[in-house]
Amino acid sequence: MLSVIIPAFNESNNLKNTIEEIKKLIENKDLSKEYEIVVVDDHSDDNTYHIVESFKDNRIKCVRLSRRSGSHIALRAGIAKAKGDAVLCISADGQDDPNILGEMIKKWSAGTHIVWALCKRRREPFFIKWCALFFYKMLERLTDLNKAQIDLSRVNFYLLDKKVVEAINQCPERNTSLFGLISWLGFKQDYVEFERRERKFGKSKWNFRSRFHLAKDWIVAFSGLPLKLMSVVGMFVSLVGFLYAFFIIAYAILGNPVQGWASTMVVILILGGLFMLMLGIIGEYVWRNLDESRRRPLYFIEKSTSKEPDE
Repeated sequence: MLSVIIPAFNESNNLKNTIEEIKKLIENKDLSKEYEIVVVDDHSDDNTYHIVESFKDNRIKCVRLSRRSGSHIALRAGIAKAKGDAVLCISADGQDDPNILGEMIKKWSAGTHIVWALCKRRREPFFIKWCALFFYKMLERLTDLNKAQIDLSRVNFYLLDKKVVEAINQCPERNTSLFGLISWLGFKQDYVEFERRERKFGKSKWNFRSRFHLAKDWIVAFSGLPLKLMSVVGMFVSLVGFLYAFFIIAYAILGNPVQGWASTMVVILILGGLFMLMLGIIGEYVWRNLDESRRRPLYFIEKSTSKEPDE
């Protein structure tokens, strides 16, 4: 059985075509004897839920979250509901090409637990592409997540084995990256490549702010290096401070005392900025520990088209 998880936020113009394309692909190419398509409505303002409901097909379901939680939480909600032996996670905007699903299933059937779909070219502004590439290269240096050596900067969607799904469901942490979590889990990984398509309707919800928060969550969730760097920076600044003090004392002994308050203010501002930065880094870790200690559920379901008892 194949489960298809589609997170959607205000994608009513693209969603119907995406569902129909995946449905026809699975049936016409006989990719799976049984399948289900689970759309996770991330509390959209449009008629996303009613579009799924209008299919009147028990295999096509929609779960609406009680509040907007982001695509990664929406994916986790869908993964938790998935019943398939393999789970495909794909976007609702139609840019991800599902026609490579057959190739992904072949790799999965051969024993691969995670099959990533990598776009051949990122159709984004140069600055965005450069920042993404820099971030993922830096991430490889900071952590040991990407042991499979997959170019995560080109990942768009993926196919997961049931073992991986069960492992994800055992990791309830809130402030994390789903890509990072999947990479951290290990298992046998492989990839296929595809040409990313143009969006037909609407604009991407992934703005700079969303990307920045994801990058921050990824680094803090999987690396303690920022905290370790604080010690190194502290020792370096202390060394510079002692050398500067020695310089001032030596100049004063030689009869050339440092004049004015400008240099003193510069030192104070630099040290104050460093201290505030370090406190901010500590605050990120403390806040995440507090948030995790509350043990609040990742999401709540407002309503579902499924008539099953557990829904």
